[in-house]
Amino acid sequence: MRHVVPVDFGKFPAGFHSERLATPQTGMDSCIAICSRVPPGHHGPKLHTHPADQFYYVMSGEMNLQLGTDTFKIGPETLVFIPQGTPHCNWNTGAVEEVHFEFIVPAPPAGVPLVAPAEPRKVANAASLIRPLKQEAFAAGGFAVQQLAGRASGSEHVAFNIAQVQPGASGPDSHIHSFDQLYYVIEGTMQVEVGLKRFTAGPHTLVVLPAGVVHRNWNEGPGIERHIALLVPEHKHGEPVGHPVKFLTPTTH
Repeated sequence: MRHVVPVDFGKFPAGFHSERLATPQTGMDSCIAICSRVPPGHHGPKLHTHPADQFYYVMSGEMNLQLGTDTFKIGPETLVFIPQGTPHCNWNTGAVEEVHFEFIVPAPPAGVPLVAPAEPRKVANAASLIRPLKQEAFAAGGFAVQQLAGRASGSEHVAFNIAQVQPGASGPDSHIHSFDQLYYVIEGTMQVEVGLKRFTAGPHTLVVLPAGVVHRNWNEGPGIERHIALLVPEHKHGEPVGHPVKFLTPTTH
């Protein structure tokens, strides 16, 4: 399994393109992680549904979005939560390309189609599924996290968080989780240690951390590092988020 997967936009074909970064075929059984680019005048699949929950996080440009019978224009740093079976489609009427991270969870079983054509139908409280990032949530702390979707807001299969890490700050020391975790770097540079290997992950890089893999991450600077942080599934209330791991230093005689 590749734990660090950079996105190479230079290899994308012309027009709308979705690049699958992590899937059951790459060893990530719980979910599908995708980066999509939509140039001006282009669009994704026509109105459709998925047999799982889907999330869009717009990173640049503007997305035109239809949810059921309602349409919206979505700017950068905004999450769209699309519950299983919700008819939707997206396109770009702007002057610049739109780039977003997509996440589908749980990954459908083998043989189950990922996309099914749909007819428009009214989606109750569709506007509540659009969740802009609040910059004020990052006012305090060297490592600050804002949750945009989780069990408390209707997402049963993943906690969708945005983390901002100041220069010199870090997450917990080496630890493991009982769930899968993924990072997608939006801004800045993340230093990440997976087992005994260290990596540098710049913007538009996915970091894949299956359950039980020892890891830690930090920001050496000089600028702020910001990333999507996904917990698949979200830990239950009262359960520890992570379990610390100590590496033993061999003694000499």
